[in-house]
Amino acid sequence: MSAPRSPMKTAAQLESVQEQPTVVIKVGTSSLLRTEAGTLHLSQICTLCETVSRLTRAGVRVVLVSSGAVGAGMFRMGLTEKPREVAKKQALAAVGQVHLMRYYEDIFNTIGIKCAQVLLTLENLSNRKQYVRARNTFNALFDMGVVPVVNENDCVAVEELRFGDNDTLSAQVAALCEAQWLFLLTDVDGLYTSNPNTDPDARRIEVVENINELDVDVGGAGTSVGTGGMVTKLTAARIACAAGCKTIVCLSSNLEKDVEACVLRGEPVGTAFLPAKIAAKGKKKWLLAVPIQGEIGVDRSGASAVLRGMPLLTSHVTRCEGSFRVQECVRIVNEDGQEIARGLCNYNSAVLVDTAKDYGLAAPMGTIMEDGWVDDEDGPPECMHANNICVTHVETLKKSFTFSDFLGAGYDSNESRGASPGPGTSPRQSHEDHEDNE
Repeated sequence: MSAPRSPMKTAAQLESVQEQPTVVIKVGTSSLLRTEAGTLHLSQICTLCETVSRLTRAGVRVVLVSSGAVGAGMFRMGLTEKPREVAKKQALAAVGQVHLMRYYEDIFNTIGIKCAQVLLTLENLSNRKQYVRARNTFNALFDMGVVPVVNENDCVAVEELRFGDNDTLSAQVAALCEAQWLFLLTDVDGLYTSNPNTDPDARRIEVVENINELDVDVGGAGTSVGTGGMVTKLTAARIACAAGCKTIVCLSSNLEKDVEACVLRGEPVGTAFLPAKIAAKGKKKWLLAVPIQGEIGVDRSGASAVLRGMPLLTSHVTRCEGSFRVQECVRIVNEDGQEIARGLCNYNSAVLVDTAKDYGLAAPMGTIMEDGWVDDEDGPPECMHANNICVTHVETLKKSFTFSDFLGAGYDSNESRGASPGPGTSPRQSHEDHEDNE
């Protein structure tokens, strides 16, 4: 039984920075640049920094994920079109990043906030040791009262190990920092059933409980200087929600009102993707940051086993796509082609196909054969161990977080799992100790 809650505290009375909730705000290139003028959108950047400042003073830890480095570099170099050569885009990112950080530093310093630049690549987070070090760095910055300003390290990232867009990066950072909210600021006020610019019947979706059940048209890319779009925001929402983070897609021009209204007062804004009731933790949460190298399809029994936290047996694999090696991460999809989990496969793609055939399974794109593995007393081998599977199609938490939920001294981040930290141990520290031991 969890300990009784203590009387509610104000933000100023919080005994430890680890009791504070965490918000990740991702702002896109189109929100930071005036494309028609070829300059930075300084008023928007000032509004963003002031919003971060007010949240910080209210007792909220904030991480800012900022796009715009390549676009800012283009403007600095007098270019109107993004070059196709990778080296040139990386060079422009180097030029633009220092330009952006100069303004972030000046504006934050003016309003009394310290900030730090954090550049990450997918290779950093897909390496378990580097993942833990990055998490420790963020926690140290929080302890010092510093706002991390995050971007992808485009200068050294290779195509195979890039986040590709900062929507995905922000989701990975939200999972890394155990954030309660992820705000994806964009040029529309939420997710619509179709493009509101071309379809007058398009309607905004206020709450998404199951991404797999969405019936929307999200085609199209972002701006001429950006890389995102609504598709990348759905991908980011899936990652963040699996890690227990509520994801909000909302209008960047309203960020001053929307972000604070949602976090501090619990008001509905934009489109909300509800978080998992039981969030991924430890190694399973880290799996959300590992690059996907292939895809395997499973039958109904296999999908049921995965969703119940059981291992995936080769006898349930119905198809295999892509080329991957042993212990590389692959996507698990059900019979409807919907992603339900991700995991580290015990076989490479070629051996998995052959092993599947040996146990009465179909060819890669076929159907299950009738002759099973009934004569094998040990049953079929495990395609994936349960500890190496992270479910991304999860039951959502059907309630909205509000800031007051995190002000009580007895707040227990493990409450939904029926566990509570020991006496004298903060909830986050208890969770981190457990995570490091996995």
